[in-house]
Amino acid sequence: MPEPAFFFEHAHLNEAYSSDGPAAPKGGQTQERHKLSAYSFLDPRCKFALPSSFDYAGYIETEQELWALFPETQGKRVNFCQLGLTASLYIEAPDNGAELKPGETYFLMPFSDRTMRPLRMRMLRKLTLNEYRLSHITAVRLGEMLEGAGEIMDEVHLKILGPESVEESQ
Repeated sequence: MPEPAFFFEHAHLNEAYSSDGPAAPKGGQTQERHKLSAYSFLDPRCKFALPSSFDYAGYIETEQELWALFPETQGKRVNFCQLGLTASLYIEAPDNGAELKPGETYFLMPFSDRTMRPLRMRMLRKLTLNEYRLSHITAVRLGEMLEGAGEIMDEVHLKILGPESVEESQ
């Protein structure tokens, strides 16, 4: 059996997933039923350990530069995403486990416990080209701070695309 690709923790559940699907729970653990959104590629409860050298405080300080660019984010976690030839600004949204609403998605984001995990976010508005360019400068700096997370991203891509697609593209 391949090595687990990631773990998620929820209440008393700690379940490993491999690229082949859920691994059997370890002794004494119980599995809960959790309905995964048809539109989410990963279970929102998953966690990926970041390297111990990851500087969360520095990351958040840099992410907060986006608050200055976009005060309407009101101090919430923020991200942006290009889709086609437009880009949108996203802010964190409450996650009650319900199906994603139009304009909502999950972004894989770092947290203070030195993990990366999905954060439910909702689209706030579209970005102008100038706003996108300014945001991109901050995103490049955030990306540099996550350079040690390359293995995590490889695992995520393998989980999402599946080994067959990854092998085919190499």
